[in-house]
Amino acid sequence: MQVDKANEGRVLRKRKEKIPKHLKREADEKEMDGFTKRVLRIPVEKQFDEVYYTHRLWMFFRETKETEEDIRRMFHCIRERMKLRITLKKKSDPRKFAIPCMVKGIEFPHALCDTGASVYIHPKVMVDQLGLKMEPSSESFTFVDCENQNSHCRFPFKLGKLGKP
Repeated sequence: MQVDKANEGRVLRKRKEKIPKHLKREADEKEMDGFTKRVLRIPVEKQFDEVYYTHRLWMFFRETKETEEDIRRMFHCIRERMKLRITLKKKSDPRKFAIPCMVKGIEFPHALCDTGASVYIHPKVMVDQLGLKMEPSSESFTFVDCENQNSHCRFPFKLGKLGKP
C-alpha cells in the first residue's frame, strides 16, 4: 500500500451536510439584529439585487427557513423604517471645530467651537462644573454626532439660557 506523500499532514475538510428545508429553524433575534445592522450600513441608493451577494446578506440565514424572497422583504422593510428617520448631515464648515480647552482650571478635551455662531453649545457637565446657572426652555433639538461624517447617532438636549450665578 502506497501513501501519497503530498497528502500526508494535510487536513481534509468535510462539507457540512445540507439540512432539508422543512427541518430548518426560524431566524432568531440575534440573527435579525445582525441583519438589521448590516442593512443600515448599506448606502440607501443601492438596490437589493446589487447588495445581496456583495454585502453577504444571504450569510445571516444559511441555516434557517428564510428564502431569498423573505430576505428581500425584510431588506425593504428595514429600508422603509430607515427612510422615516430624519438625519441631519454634517456640513463641512471651516468655522466649526473641536478643540481642547481649559476654563477655570477644568480641562475639556473636545469642546465645540464655532467662531461664527450666535448660539454656543456646551455639555451640561461643563455648565455644572463652571458653576453657571441654566434656565431650561421648552425648545428641544436633535443633532447628529459631530465626530462622524455619516453618523446616525443622535442625542437630544434642551436649550437653555446661561447666566452668571
